[in-house]
Amino acid sequence: MVPADLQLALTAHKHFLEGRPNGQRLSMRGAMLTGTDLERQRLSMAMLAGADLSRSRMMRSFLDGADLFGANLTGVDLTEATLIGADLRGANLAKARMQGANLERADLRAGQLVTWVSTRQISRSQSADLAGADLRNAKFGSTDLSFANLTNANLRGADFQNATLFAANLNGADLSGANFGRARLKGALLNNCKVEGADFRGADLRQAELRNVDLSSAKMEGAQLPEEESKSLREPLSEELRQHLTSHADWIQTNGETGTRLDQAKMVLHGVNLAGLDLSGACFSQSDLTLSDLADAKLCLVQFDGARLGRVRLTGADLSGANFAGAALDMANLAAAKLGPMALVTPDGKPAGRDWPVDLRGATLRGADLRSADLRQAKLEGANFEGANLGGADLRGVDMSKVNIKGASLNGTLFDPS
Repeated sequence: MVPADLQLALTAHKHFLEGRPNGQRLSMRGAMLTGTDLERQRLSMAMLAGADLSRSRMMRSFLDGADLFGANLTGVDLTEATLIGADLRGANLAKARMQGANLERADLRAGQLVTWVSTRQISRSQSADLAGADLRNAKFGSTDLSFANLTNANLRGADFQNATLFAANLNGADLSGANFGRARLKGALLNNCKVEGADFRGADLRQAELRNVDLSSAKMEGAQLPEEESKSLREPLSEELRQHLTSHADWIQTNGETGTRLDQAKMVLHGVNLAGLDLSGACFSQSDLTLSDLADAKLCLVQFDGARLGRVRLTGADLSGANFAGAALDMANLAAAKLGPMALVTPDGKPAGRDWPVDLRGATLRGADLRSADLRQAKLEGANFEGANLGGADLRGVDMSKVNIKGASLNGTLFDPS
């Protein structure tokens, strides 16, 4: 049911599109339209920047050229809708249903959002978010998706010909049968993707990450692959580990309904490359991950208790709520890593009202690099940071009374006021 006042505005907008008298372009910037039924509505050129359309029904609607900058479209149903040339910069389309939708020439780049706090202007960049969205057979021809978040999205059969996906994050996405012909994917993240039958002919994949991806059935003629990527594709992870990672990705995507949680407790994984993967909730208790690469990986609530992590690379990794109790992290690189608390949620996704801090009790981090790392509220009792670099790290909310920081670099480190 469409509210009466909105129905009047929709009728006036229809007249505007048809060039009829008394027509007026729809302008509902920042409007609260959650759960609205807009199926088959003509919304081309509508001004809906910042509007909240979450969980709305917009199947087969016409949104060509619409202004949806920064709009909240989470969980919206846009099945077979047309959004040709629409402005979707910074829009949130997480878990949206967009099967068969047409987004050709749409703009899904990061948007610069401006807010005011008192008299102070705060500007921040927000990428378009399509994480977990159903985009099967959707059309993205010549669309700009630079920096967009497409993690775990279903893109089976989607058309990305000539699209721009510079530095886009497609980790864990299903790209089976998708067409990326002549697409620009430089710097994109495609770790742990399914690419069976995908077409990358003529695509630019320079500096892209393709870890744990089997390209044997994909069409790659004329694709640009740097030497390091080509080498990594010739030397993939073991088939057993790859299967475990795929099952873990399903476990995350379905919230545990299918797939299996990754359990590599007490395993020898010396020098393994898992950079950029989402391994949240996995178990590596007492495993040997010495010299491994986990840079930029999502490792929320992962168990590393008692693990050997000497010289491991964890730069930029999200380790919120992880357990490192008794772990050996000597000479590890954790620069800019997130080691803050993890906000817990209930099984239905609602905030549980409490946080789960990182546990580093009894861990050794001698000579480790923790520059600009976020360690707020971490449990550090008995931890050894001797000779570590903690420059610019955030240690607010941490009890430092039983922590060894002898010889550690503390230039710019943030502590609670004494």
